[in-house]
Amino acid sequence: MTKENILFIGTVRHAKAQEAALAAKYNIHYAASTRKELFEQLENAKREGMSFKAIYRGFASHYTLGRVDEPMLSALPTGLELIGSVGAGYDFVDAEAATRNKQWVTNTPGVVDDATADATILLLLSTLRHQYEVEYNMRHGLPQKPRIGRDPTNMTLGIVGMGGIGKAVAKRAQALGMRIIYHNRRPISFSDNDEEAFLKDVTYLPTLDALLTTSDVVSIHVPLSSETRHLIRAEQLAKMKPGSYFLNTSRGPVVDEEALVQALESGHIAGAGLDVFEHEPKVHPGLLKNMNVALMPHLGAFTIDTITKMEALTMQNIDLFLSSGSLLTPVNNIH
Repeated sequence: MTKENILFIGTVRHAKAQEAALAAKYNIHYAASTRKELFEQLENAKREGMSFKAIYRGFASHYTLGRVDEPMLSALPTGLELIGSVGAGYDFVDAEAATRNKQWVTNTPGVVDDATADATILLLLSTLRHQYEVEYNMRHGLPQKPRIGRDPTNMTLGIVGMGGIGKAVAKRAQALGMRIIYHNRRPISFSDNDEEAFLKDVTYLPTLDALLTTSDVVSIHVPLSSETRHLIRAEQLAKMKPGSYFLNTSRGPVVDEEALVQALESGHIAGAGLDVFEHEPKVHPGLLKNMNVALMPHLGAFTIDTITKMEALTMQNIDLFLSSGSLLTPVNNIH
């Protein structure tokens, strides 16, 4: 029986056992190291009559190979049926183009929740306590003139997007004594089991404006889409409470970065904790120089444990699809 071909765009960093198991069942072909070379590789595959049934899009592969977008999909030989993408967000794959091509797209929701929530809380505390400024002065032998910080206890945390990550943030923030409010398109439902008991104490607000005007800290946890691009602009930032704080560990383009810089420089927003940026990997100079901003270079899910789980789930989707036609975590619906 002929083995199906799988194209790996990007490398497997940690789930090596799962990669070896997949390689025993299918023919794995690894993409070239640059986008130009990859397109040449795909042209050669066409000439040789080779097709790929599935693509594995590796963690952070977009930095070197770009998005799996319409030009890349058009360059592929015919026969592609599945794009398995490592990551909860799937904006690095053109899901609309894939759907038009009758190609499934999968992501890795759920497995990133804990790590991203931990990173959110890390940025929250770093921002409230001016941790970066204190450490910078210590490491550079500068005089210590620490500015007094804030306690999260009794603050109101407004979560925009109460999905898996939002819920994980809410649970951790409750342990810090914070009151939790949230805004979604609709209220969440939850069960009475012990794992979700904490959700009984969160409050739904039907409008984003109501959340912004009420929160001491606003934390963004929505996927990037045409609807959420620049969801937070100057208008929304102006509605936040004077002296409030802003966190974003979702996607950079959800926020108008220039407007955020201006709100920080004016003092209307007291501080921000950011793991994502509008023009990654570039960071706005106004954020880099502002000591009221805690920064991370998109490392919310960057742990051995979480990347292993993301990679394994992506390969499970590919194996299940090629063996049975089923999927665990589809993003789109091609029917």
